[in-house]
Order: sequence, then structure tokens, then C-alpha cells
Amino acid sequence: MPHWIPSWEGYKTGPYDKYPLQIIMPHPRFSFHTHYDNHSTWLNEIPQHRIIKDGYAWWIVRINPADAEKRGIKEGDIVELYNDRASVLCIAVVTWRVPPGVLHSYGCTARYDPLEPGTPGSTERGGCVNLLTSSRLLSKHAPGMTPNSCLCELRKWEG
Repeated sequence: MPHWIPSWEGYKTGPYDKYPLQIIMPHPRFSFHTHYDNHSTWLNEIPQHRIIKDGYAWWIVRINPADAEKRGIKEGDIVELYNDRASVLCIAVVTWRVPPGVLHSYGCTARYDPLEPGTPGSTERGGCVNLLTSSRLLSKHAPGMTPNSCLCELRKWEG
């Protein structure tokens, strides 16, 4: 009989009290995995792919208006997504298209752009949201990786 099995890291499981937002990271819509994402500048002109602010093409994270208001985040703010694994900067798109408690950002950006190159743990601004995910395997019986969802928190970037 099919039944729901709680995730090892997800809604009300894992470090949920510390990181209450579940980020969902499906494959990118406008690039195939990482192909062409950092090689064709015309992709940056697609508003749903990246948003250019202050001359930089930022990776998008979508956030529910209730979660954004709770954190003082407005449309177009640069935000930091973080957990114990990494810290990644994105640009906020506030939308009702994601439910409260959930963030949406496409995974697999080809641009790795740490603020302090060569420094382990440096905040990354190219949009590599997959850095937030665990390197553990899907289960002891399935050797799949888990790069498309994890828990994190988000705050307005003041740096």
C-alpha cells in the first residue's frame, strides 16, 4: 500500500527549526544543466532566467509574499540563502506561485562566483544553489544524489 515516508531533510524533519524553508531546485528552464549558461550572454536577457541589477546578472529565487514580509524582503532585493553547508546570493522574486515555507530556484547554474575566490566557505553569488544540498546518497538502497531540495533560511543581503 503506498504511503508517505518522512524525508530525512524536509518539512518538519531534519534541522527544520533552524532552517524552516524548503528550497525546491528543478532543472533549469533555459539552459540544459549548465550548458551555455555562462557562455551565452543572451540567456541573461531572459527575465525568468536571471535578473540584471547594478550590472550583475543575478540568479533568481522565488519566495512567497508572507515569507518575504516576515523577513523584510522586497521584489528585487539581493538575498542570502544559507544553511550549515553554504551561503548563496540570489535576487528575490516575490510571488504567490510558491506556497509559504517553500523557495523555488532552478539548480545547475554554470557560474560559480565566490565573493572571496580560493577561500573555503566563501559566500557564492553566481547562483549555485546546489551548494546548499547534502552530498549524502538518496538512501542506502538507491545510489542517487540529492541535489534538488534541502532546508535553508533566507535573509536580505547587507554586504
